[in-house]
Amino acid sequence: MKMQTEILIIGGGASGMTAAVAAAEFGADVMVAEANAAVGGNGLFPRGIFGVDSKVQRKKLVFADRDQIFKDCMNYSHWKIDGRIIRTLIDKSGDTVDWLMDKGVEFCDVVHHIPNQTPEVFHITEAEENVGHCVIRNLKRICEEKGVRILTNAKGKTLLQNADGSVCGAVCETKDGEVTIHAQKVILCTGGFAGNDEMVEQYYPGFRRELVGQGGGMRHPGDGIRMALEAGAEVEGNFTMEAAAPKIKGYEALNLFLGKPYNVWLNSFGQRFADESIVYNFAVAFNACLRQPDGKVWVVFNQAMLDQTLSDGKDMIETIHMPPNVEERLADTMIQAITDGVLCKADTYEALADFIGCEAEAVKASMEEYNAFCKAGRDGWFAKDKRYLVSMEEGPYYAIKAGEDMLITHGGIRVNERFEALNAARRPIENLYVAGVDFGGADADVYNVVMSGHGFGFAVNSGRIAGEQAVKTLTR
Repeated sequence: MKMQTEILIIGGGASGMTAAVAAAEFGADVMVAEANAAVGGNGLFPRGIFGVDSKVQRKKLVFADRDQIFKDCMNYSHWKIDGRIIRTLIDKSGDTVDWLMDKGVEFCDVVHHIPNQTPEVFHITEAEENVGHCVIRNLKRICEEKGVRILTNAKGKTLLQNADGSVCGAVCETKDGEVTIHAQKVILCTGGFAGNDEMVEQYYPGFRRELVGQGGGMRHPGDGIRMALEAGAEVEGNFTMEAAAPKIKGYEALNLFLGKPYNVWLNSFGQRFADESIVYNFAVAFNACLRQPDGKVWVVFNQAMLDQTLSDGKDMIETIHMPPNVEERLADTMIQAITDGVLCKADTYEALADFIGCEAEAVKASMEEYNAFCKAGRDGWFAKDKRYLVSMEEGPYYAIKAGEDMLITHGGIRVNERFEALNAARRPIENLYVAGVDFGGADADVYNVVMSGHGFGFAVNSGRIAGEQAVKTLTR
């Protein structure tokens, strides 16, 4: 089967759907080939989006300095990332938030995603559906209004190229066989490669995939990156894993406690190993937890902390990341977790040690040392802020057996600031663009949580830019 369009977008997630709307707004004939049964992909999961100098920020009198945010981003990565790409994405971000609002996404606030974050850059909505769902729903509606053809269950297989190497379409696999789609421009937005263990091993050497659970992202196989490489593109050297810890799957209500900075984290030897308040920077917390034997972490708190949590309710980061009314399910969840052996309630440190499977003296020593730090107002090991130093001398005690979650990969094909794919000579491959988490150069080895929501924001902005740039060079 053969089809034809002006702009073919492979992947219907956040970047792909944004690219489709951006191109269709300028009158282009656009087709989206989505591997799954419905569009959305990883774009369905985000709770907020990064933006600088948006209408929402200006209304709240939030001054977000583009230059300072650019410097902070580059310094966070030790300048391992592409400054021209970062500048382009930051400068576009506020306008894109406004653009999405014009499309029906009702951003109501911009908030701190982590404590003391300045300025606020994380844009959220009031709707019970998360921001990702809201964005995808509205972009899909506009695609339908503008006649964008969306092929679902159409998996990208290979790019078509002319004799001079320029791209002229792609072959997609469907349940009815292969479809050859001729196009003037192709934009790859296939959502990374979290589902491809070989690529994870190749691009994240030393990453202990067998120890890490699959969190709130889709296990895409890396089709876009593979197709671009086969067409002569080059991989950008930096890859980062958007991953989080400590996490537990299947017991969502317990995350009310996992995200508190007052907890004590113990490894399988019963030792503390980190400043537990790094939990707010989930990427850094992931690194600390994954270093532990078998990646296992036991999160310890006592009854007083449990009562305080239930009294205070969710804090901002939990409000953003957890479903409403999760507290109502807590009692049943705790009973089930105890039955399943992932939660322990104990009256003594020795009983906690039995649950962890380590020597009782180790847990006792760790907890007594921590309590002494709390009384002194100084964490002698990890310099935990004294406002989070709350002693746990009285039980009952609780311990949650937790681990790490891999969410999504970031990094891939080298591009320029127009999101054209580049070859080994760093020259554009004609007619080929890469957006979303399939392009590289925007993150170094640790995901930048300080620029809250930038993963989603960069996906949407790169898709919008790629769509706009593709239209500019159409032959009509």
